[in-house]
Amino acid sequence: MNNQQILDDAWLGIAVDEDKLFNPMDFVIDSSDNDDLLERIAWLMMRPEYFSFACKYILNIELSPFQALILYELWNRKFPMLIGSRGMGKSFILSVYPLLRALFMPRRKVIVVGAAFRQSKVLFEYMDTIWKNAPILRDLCDNNSGPRRDVDRCVMHINHSTITCLPLGDGSKIRGQRANDIIADEFASIPRDIFENVVAGFAAVSASPIDKVKQRAKAKKAIELGINIEEEVKEFNEKSNQIVLSGTAYYDFNHFSDYWKRYKSIVNSKGDPNLLKDVFGELPSPEFDWTEYSIIRMPVDKLPSGFMDEGQIARAKATIHSGIYNMEYGACFTTDSQGFFKRSLLEACTASMTNPISLPSGDIHFGAMLRGNKDKKYIFGVDPASEVDNFSIVVIELNEDHRRIVYAWTTTRQQHKNKVRSMITDEEDFYSYCAKKIRALMKVFPCVEIAIDAQGGGIAVMEALHDKDKISEGEVALWPIIEEDKPKDTDDNKGLHIIRPCQFARADWLAQANHGMRKDFEDKILLFPFFDSASIGLSIEEDKMANRVYDTLEDCVMEIEELKDELSMIVMTQTSTGRERWDTPEIKVAAGKKSRLRKDRYSALLIANMSARAFSIEKNIIEYGAIGGFATSNRSSGDDKMFYGPAWFTEKAKNIY
Repeated sequence: MNNQQILDDAWLGIAVDEDKLFNPMDFVIDSSDNDDLLERIAWLMMRPEYFSFACKYILNIELSPFQALILYELWNRKFPMLIGSRGMGKSFILSVYPLLRALFMPRRKVIVVGAAFRQSKVLFEYMDTIWKNAPILRDLCDNNSGPRRDVDRCVMHINHSTITCLPLGDGSKIRGQRANDIIADEFASIPRDIFENVVAGFAAVSASPIDKVKQRAKAKKAIELGINIEEEVKEFNEKSNQIVLSGTAYYDFNHFSDYWKRYKSIVNSKGDPNLLKDVFGELPSPEFDWTEYSIIRMPVDKLPSGFMDEGQIARAKATIHSGIYNMEYGACFTTDSQGFFKRSLLEACTASMTNPISLPSGDIHFGAMLRGNKDKKYIFGVDPASEVDNFSIVVIELNEDHRRIVYAWTTTRQQHKNKVRSMITDEEDFYSYCAKKIRALMKVFPCVEIAIDAQGGGIAVMEALHDKDKISEGEVALWPIIEEDKPKDTDDNKGLHIIRPCQFARADWLAQANHGMRKDFEDKILLFPFFDSASIGLSIEEDKMANRVYDTLEDCVMEIEELKDELSMIVMTQTSTGRERWDTPEIKVAAGKKSRLRKDRYSALLIANMSARAFSIEKNIIEYGAIGGFATSNRSSGDDKMFYGPAWFTEKAKNIY
């Protein structure tokens, strides 16, 4: 092997003597018999150990050795689990795998599911791209093959095989599906009950029930006769149904961690009945095969050098909490977030069927919404950032004994420019566009107060809300609230006085707001809407019925999940003067400069909740008036109030007189 060849093959990470390697092409290309040359090449490509060969010449993609090994492991296990670092290409691998499955196994039915339809679409888009860039694959397929998109599913046809990407929803609309292979991506976001009761049932029936019965009887009889048919059994098992679990590691209290622990125990048992009894609580059936289970864990430090941007990884490691870093990049399940607002606390405040929140008003169960209840009161929290952070709006619904986070929306100046270019909006001024969004929300959420950061862009938004040129017919000007102890020039202006400017930069206000919000979470006063596949599915259906293209209910649901992520990253530190400070971790950018992760949704919620706390405190102010009159004209009864003042005084005075 010459030096140039050694340099070209260095990326493979192997250093072996080429003379000692077995070349499978020596078997394929046999000059003595070329009648079945194509069949032998096809056989070679169908072997899992040579999938990189098939991918390069059929799918027109080149795989890294670790990707080829992942495909090999996925193919040879019935219940594989893939846990990978963020950015290691899980979605890509899980798109290549079903294409190979559908191509090499005729009449195969593969179903791809994710909590949100957008996750299934990510895998489908990868498959679509591979299809368009793979002329040999298209030549091997009939005219009916190729991608098909529908409103509720995306299907890739490979001859007589199908790969169907589905939105999970609440499971009711996909319950009758059947599949040979199931790929569950971002498994942490798929509810356990829907997966077990609906998704896993797709593959409950054998790929070929009669063949399975025959093969099982054949294997049993072979053991009695002492005949070795291990290779035949292995080949048959490759065609059996399969369930692939995949995703990024999550918190330890999530069901993904439970599955990982069980899989790990099964693999570590190596088939020992006593160890398996500890896993299942009883001895497993004789047919149970521990080798069908596998865990593929790919942390970022095990990926080939150069596969990911080292600078970005170093930034993440230096700035993100160790728990979050271990989940996102270390492929490890962590016990809890380490921020001021614990992730477990946030999840405990999420109303769901599996996590009922009981309050004096009853059991709480609600979802995100695009339209409020006319009998309820709502408070808007607005963080007017637009450059580094998002412009964010969070809507809180006021109830008798709790508050509900029901809506979240974000945008940036760049997104606004894109909408202007696409003619989605004709408002070219960014803050006027945001003010119009606030007014649009007021039409569907009966708003009693708009809390907004008074710094920076907040002034521009407040001006846009009472600018005569920006007010449409039927709308009124919006002004700051009227406070008796703080008279303002705007108090006498005509319009609604519902804007509460918040001094977000004030340390005392910030401390009170953060400690108060954590107390509200701990007391189950501030609650999140349920987030599961049902909420995603229902939101998609509602969006389709309303023909929404942007600012959809699905977007709202995902925005609230992003809000949770931001909250779990907030850390409290102290300045050199001893003041408390709440912020996201620092990140290092170019030229040694420092910046911080986004926290715009958190800020909007903090502002809204602080306003809601102030609004909910009802002060019973006593109006003092004159008591008594002339003796000749006084006709008061014995029940008339004779004193005004605190109860401890008036009650005693009443008894005396």
